[in-house]
Amino acid sequence: MRPLIEPGIERTFTQKLQNLIQNQTNLNLVSSGGDLTYEGEIVDYNISPTTATADQRAAESRLSITVNVRFSNKNKETDSFEKKFNFFYNYPGTEQLVGSKLSAGLEEIFERITQDIFNESLAKW
Repeated sequence: MRPLIEPGIERTFTQKLQNLIQNQTNLNLVSSGGDLTYEGEIVDYNISPTTATADQRAAESRLSITVNVRFSNKNKETDSFEKKFNFFYNYPGTEQLVGSKLSAGLEEIFERITQDIFNESLAKW
């Protein structure tokens, strides 16, 4: 079975992380040679039922996304890490995860994961 793939979400995620860092710090984005480096990939994108009705239908479903991040701090190597960050979005099992429902789910998940990455990498600043 092939894993689920939602085209373009990696770009959306990257932009959300960049915007968060630029909006909450005085750091500048550079294409290479920076003091801080973020690398990573979406390693899991999963939709699964979380609860069932009496007739064995999904009452609620969950979209879960996991991102593996490698953070390097050139000036303070001890702050560098590789870590997985995960969050989820629950929605009624009777609904399809498309259009605005998918957008809302991705927004909620990415907001949480990018904030967690920000806190892990820059909270000491």
